[in-house]
Amino acid sequence: MPRHLPLLALLAMLPALLSADSDRPAADLAGTVVDRSPMSWTSRPTGHLSPRPITPPVPSHWSKSTPDGSSTKLAAAVGRSTSHGGTHGRLVSLSQDDAVAVMSWQDGRLRLVRTIPVGDAPRGLAVVGSGTRESPRRGFVALSGDDAVAEFDVPAGRVTRRFPTGGQPGWLTPAPNGRWLIACANVPGEVWVHDIASGKKLSRRTIFDDGFNLGRPVILGESERIILPTPINRSFPVNENNVQRGWVIDNRLTRMPLPTGEYWQQKQMNLDEHGAGCGDLNAVALSPDRKWLVGTCGGSHELVVLRFSELPWPSADPGDFLPEAMRDNSRLFRRVELGGRPLDPVFLDNNRVLVANYFEDSLQIVDAATARNLRVIKLGRAPKPTLVRQGEQIFHDADRSRDGWFSCSSCHPGGHTNGQTFDTLNDGNHDTYKLTPSLRGVTRTGPWTWHGWQQSLPASIRKSLHDTLSTESTPTDGDIRALIAYLGSLQHPVSPHLRADGQLDDAARRGKRLFETRAGCTDCHAGKDYTTAATYKVGLESPRLFYPEFNPPSLRGLHAKRRFLHDGRARSLEEVLGKHHRPEKLTGKPLSKSQLDDLIAYLRSI
Repeated sequence: MPRHLPLLALLAMLPALLSADSDRPAADLAGTVVDRSPMSWTSRPTGHLSPRPITPPVPSHWSKSTPDGSSTKLAAAVGRSTSHGGTHGRLVSLSQDDAVAVMSWQDGRLRLVRTIPVGDAPRGLAVVGSGTRESPRRGFVALSGDDAVAEFDVPAGRVTRRFPTGGQPGWLTPAPNGRWLIACANVPGEVWVHDIASGKKLSRRTIFDDGFNLGRPVILGESERIILPTPINRSFPVNENNVQRGWVIDNRLTRMPLPTGEYWQQKQMNLDEHGAGCGDLNAVALSPDRKWLVGTCGGSHELVVLRFSELPWPSADPGDFLPEAMRDNSRLFRRVELGGRPLDPVFLDNNRVLVANYFEDSLQIVDAATARNLRVIKLGRAPKPTLVRQGEQIFHDADRSRDGWFSCSSCHPGGHTNGQTFDTLNDGNHDTYKLTPSLRGVTRTGPWTWHGWQQSLPASIRKSLHDTLSTESTPTDGDIRALIAYLGSLQHPVSPHLRADGQLDDAARRGKRLFETRAGCTDCHAGKDYTTAATYKVGLESPRLFYPEFNPPSLRGLHAKRRFLHDGRARSLEEVLGKHHRPEKLTGKPLSKSQLDDLIAYLRSI
């Protein structure tokens, strides 16, 4: 039994779950004590598939091992496709295996039919077409690591086309008209629309005011508009007053026309209230009769319910809070406390919403009309939380921030980075914005902060909770231990630029020799994590900086980043080494174009 129960399995069991007459665990689920952590419902007639991880361990017939010896993470599910023999299959993206699995439900078991190599870090999936000659069935997957969408042929088991997108696409949604494919990129926050037939890019639109962590969208009517959750970086210094004013991170809905549109046609609506933020707005769903729009707020543990047809969308700037017409107006806006971490909603009918709750190990049925939690369906007996699980809960809890506006995960989704810059005042200065660092491997790479002034990881975590999140409750020693345990579980994914046997290719081997010799990189980036404990002047200093030197960041996982250097000024490794951080300006010697290419090949392989 997997530690996190796939929604594929739950989908097959849904009729029995819904017909149960109590909130006790269903018989099929009550026998084992595991964290099932449901994440996404996928029984969508549109073929939409949800990019959410199902973490290891998983049965061997569901996954294969990654080069580092860990089990695969299943990072999406599930849409119908047709497998051999005409039986119905389902697709699951294998985020660490760079593949899509074709699964079938046979004799009460989920079975692997085949895997299809697709590209780096597959996430959201979509299936379009009815399967007829006039409307062939096509599979699509967002490749977060390749900044692309791949089309694949399920029976043939191969990729047939690739479309470029923005940085790290996640959610992928086909338009109901069957003509367009919408991809939500995250670094920066952009909505890309492609014509399915031709593969032509129809539009690329940036979410204004620095959107990031784009959530699962809904597409309206005859595919004329899209609405999606969009956290917004307000770009003000991070302090308690600005958090309370809504000037740090806002949780908004963004609406824009399809397939194209002008910048001014983009509308936004804040859902945060004064004193009560909607932390980590994750996904939205629209009732079949278009009366209710609901959204899950995983950080503030709730479902927001909006009367869709009467929403007063601001005509210009959305302001800092919920529109005035919606405040204290239960007809237009209500909040339903669910606890845990509600992630994915789906309407069962015009009123009832089924919500997958990650930390509650449950499914919850909410009545949108009355804003009541009707039922909680437990997915078995949950174990006593491990220290890692406790830390994971704290990390994703927006109640740890002032008024619930955001959580640690808002800036570090999946323990990584959202690619945004913030002025956290952690460097002793105002208006010196720093790139959010990845937390993968962070327990091994002290000292901490870009300037390396913080010598204690526990002290650094306390300061982040107190100063950045402006927490209203003093974290306990147990909280800090739990967070460190969770951070210690975050590891870098294996680079997709390695050969199939896990070794460096020829270019990367040449780059490794340059890294260790002519380029002079090992003077600062040494050891298995490619960093050192010292601080250095590297030519990026400013008189405005309180700390005059920088601690070298770890170079592991560079392939998974889209912005570089302390202030995020560089958008590629080519820009880093060719403009801002040239080896000959530091401790190395000049490199030719081919040598620079080899060095970058090595850096992407680490």
